[in-house]
Amino acid sequence: MSNRAKNLMEKIWESRNSGADTETKLVSQILKLSINYVTLYDTQTEAKVLTVDDLVNLSNEVESLK
Repeated sequence: MSNRAKNLMEKIWESRNSGADTETKLVSQILKLSINYVTLYDTQTEAKVLTVDDLVNLSNEVESLK
């Protein structure tokens, strides 16, 4: 159980309690918040590259929270 998974879940609950009151809003918030907890790389063209493997790992970490 990782700290980043715990922190992400706390932020998701905060979002839910402060306005993300529909599935659509909550999913949107989850996607936005996830970016802060997944490894990103900068490219030479100043683009950000999200690490898909790390996003899957974070998903698994969240799923294993009990």
